[in-house]
Amino acid sequence: MRLLSIGVFMLVLASAASLVSGDQSEQFIQQSWSQASTVLPASEMKGLASMIPAYTERVFVLIPVTLREKFAGKMWNAVELMIFRVLLAWHLLPAVLIACLIGFTEGHWARANQKGLVKIHSPMRFNLALGALATIPVLVLLWVTAPLTVSVRAPLSSALGLAIFGLRNVIVHAPTQF
Repeated sequence: MRLLSIGVFMLVLASAASLVSGDQSEQFIQQSWSQASTVLPASEMKGLASMIPAYTERVFVLIPVTLREKFAGKMWNAVELMIFRVLLAWHLLPAVLIACLIGFTEGHWARANQKGLVKIHSPMRFNLALGALATIPVLVLLWVTAPLTVSVRAPLSSALGLAIFGLRNVIVHAPTQF
């Protein structure tokens, strides 16, 4: 598991580095903006338009002055794109929480309707369900740092499916005896 998390961290780092080094960030911002306008209402989009430059400036204040002078021109659009995607994920978080609620209630319903509780549960099924839930933030991080245009609906629908089935299986396959 440790090796897998190190690999995911390196993949996120490589994606962010590729996004910063590429000169296509401005194009990705425009494409992401047009795709997000189909998901969020116009009032939320106006709010995001005013928040993104302020957050980007706040991030650049945290960078040391020497690095800021060298890399500010290259990094500005990439950081703006990542901040836009993080804010977009933040606005779509209630949809994932609703999916978690659906998985939670379905899991409890399935658990209550079992004819007899199994005395020995398979730890593999429980661990696979926990792994499915753990991939949701990884999926969001990979989408935020992706050096290409990915529709908002692709990671959102994947996260919703993982939340519903992962939480359901965690509850159904939870060990009953320790």
